[in-house]
Amino acid sequence: MLFRRVIAAAAIAAAIVASALPAGAQTRELVIAAWGDPYEAGWRKSLVPEFEKKHNVKVVWVQGFSSQTLAKLRAQKDKPEIDVAMLDDGPHQVAVQLGLVEKIDRSKLADVKDYYENAFEPGDVGLAFGYNGAGLYYNTKIFKEKGWAEPNSWMDLFRPELKGRVTVHNIANGNGLGAMLAINQIMGGDDANVDKGFAKIKELSAQVITFDKFGETPTLFQQGEAWLGTWSIDRVSNLAASGAPIKFVFPKEGVSGWKEVVTIVKGRLNQDLAYAWINMLMSREQQQNTANFVGLGPVNKSAKVDDATAERVLYGANVVNKMIIPKWETVNAKRAEWTERWNQQIERK
Repeated sequence: MLFRRVIAAAAIAAAIVASALPAGAQTRELVIAAWGDPYEAGWRKSLVPEFEKKHNVKVVWVQGFSSQTLAKLRAQKDKPEIDVAMLDDGPHQVAVQLGLVEKIDRSKLADVKDYYENAFEPGDVGLAFGYNGAGLYYNTKIFKEKGWAEPNSWMDLFRPELKGRVTVHNIANGNGLGAMLAINQIMGGDDANVDKGFAKIKELSAQVITFDKFGETPTLFQQGEAWLGTWSIDRVSNLAASGAPIKFVFPKEGVSGWKEVVTIVKGRLNQDLAYAWINMLMSREQQQNTANFVGLGPVNKSAKVDDATAERVLYGANVVNKMIIPKWETVNAKRAEWTERWNQQIERK
């Protein structure tokens, strides 16, 4: 009985001490929904620990592709569990249409004057924090051994000597969608009319090992099966950093670009922390770190990167201002229809 009284007294004392602590001394949580590794690992080298230390916050990271994050936001609409979502701009537009995100208050941002003009999404319902893009990759070792000219065009996917050595992403993946829209544009189509793109991609089906939708590209490359294909610059750069003989190509017709967007989830109470996260993410230092560690091009114009990093991210006004960014309102309205068409015409078994 005495033991129980001692324990009870200790519990009461602990509760009194805890209640006496100032609110700021208690660790809060900020829930971030974004991609897993290598992206999360890159941000945990600098951004996450610095933010936690500065704001006495525990960052809870909810991993997922943009489509998975969007699904979570939809499922939690009436009782959100996520504070900040980081998404590709296409899925982000869907989140906007569904009323899942808050408008960004520019007055709460520290470095607005340093952002590129296309940083803000229409209506200020999201903010680009990084640039990404899909182009081509190729196996530098194989091309050198064969004495082949380096690829420089989307049309290199059709080179006859590469038959059976090409990977192209499925249209459900942003890389595949970007490639299809780029080829469609080359053939004379636009985002509202993709007939010419589909016809050309159908020709390409004779060239490919796989229309990647399960992440087969890195394995096929490392096994020596894939020599050329479509992929995003950040994924190519990450594989190259491991020592693989792979190089990203900026097609002469243009990189199919997209923005990575950070947004505040509607209905959460941690908006002060959400703005603090955005301000740190957009700071010159962290924009440089995002380029170095994560492989996304800086949106803050004051960010400077070294020559090696500049070769593996979308960097500088000349690159940013020339990105081919889809008209997402048109594309999102048609994407389900295109996916069904792709399954029937391109990958039908």
